[in-house]
Amino acid sequence: MPKKIGLLSPFLPKKDGIAIYSNNIITHLNLEGLKIVKIGDEESEADYKVDFRSFNLKDDLRRIIKKEKLDLLHIQYVPTLFGKYNLNFNLIRALKQDIPVITTLHEVHYSNKGLRDFVLSWIEKQLIKGSTKVIVHTPQQKQFLEKRYKARNAVCIYHGLNLWKQSKRKNKNILFFGFITPLKGVEYLINAMKQLKDCKLTIAGSIPKGVKEEYKEHIQRLADMENIETEIRWISEKEKLKFYDWADIVVLPHVWAPYQSGIMHNAIACGLPVVVTRAGSLHEMVDIFKLGKVVPPKNSKLLAEGIKDVFKGYDGFNKGVKEYQRLANWKKISEEHKELYRKLA
Repeated sequence: MPKKIGLLSPFLPKKDGIAIYSNNIITHLNLEGLKIVKIGDEESEADYKVDFRSFNLKDDLRRIIKKEKLDLLHIQYVPTLFGKYNLNFNLIRALKQDIPVITTLHEVHYSNKGLRDFVLSWIEKQLIKGSTKVIVHTPQQKQFLEKRYKARNAVCIYHGLNLWKQSKRKNKNILFFGFITPLKGVEYLINAMKQLKDCKLTIAGSIPKGVKEEYKEHIQRLADMENIETEIRWISEKEKLKFYDWADIVVLPHVWAPYQSGIMHNAIACGLPVVVTRAGSLHEMVDIFKLGKVVPPKNSKLLAEGIKDVFKGYDGFNKGVKEYQRLANWKKISEEHKELYRKLA
């Protein structure tokens, strides 16, 4: 069993889903008796801080590995963390260490249509080749890597759930939570509410830097309806639970989603069924465990019908939610990480 593991990731207090995910990993692996050394960026509260986008990343990591006598390095990966214009060469180079390196791919890119998709797929291939193991969060993602890249080092470990207070159904309350951007498809959910007069929608979350102010104004104009309330601001981890407690279902009307959503997993952790779009890999666990309904993206009519279907079959979808909670709670997920570390060490 390895004695020390380096975890390369953003960490709290950074307002980032990967930082929250990594905090959960550390909390539960510490409970498993493992020593985790946090290697973060300049915004993180970490044991060591490095520049994720620097071409010196390999050497910086090597020094930390040597100083701390690490047995294994585990990287939490999304492309934007490691630079947009350097094609992640710095990370690809940094995989060449004297200890095993695991990379968790929080995005898996199925499409290969344009230049952007081609570049992301090329990076993905290099990360798979350079890593001792790669972790993905759905069986379909694992199968995809094996088929497209002939990957023999892919492992599926579910995203992980903190089982919070289980919400009881109150009425027909719908929640959209998280960053509000054009890729999240909020406008389609707002339009769907015209067909859901007996439902209430709360849109809660912040609009990140880089999104035009006109978009925020556009969303607020669209949402000026009697059955919609908005809380467009940053919402803390502690405060967000009151939104999930109010909700009966959570809707993710995304138009692009090559990831497993932390928001969706928060909903499941609270016992809430979901409605999601068939975008990227977002829908895959919903399909497998019957956690709710899956609808096409960019279609308000079918989104409204999916929401109605979840309310009609609410108890049945709750059975799927409970089964996923059993298999994907953080205690079980941390045990699976520990077993993978043991095999590699």
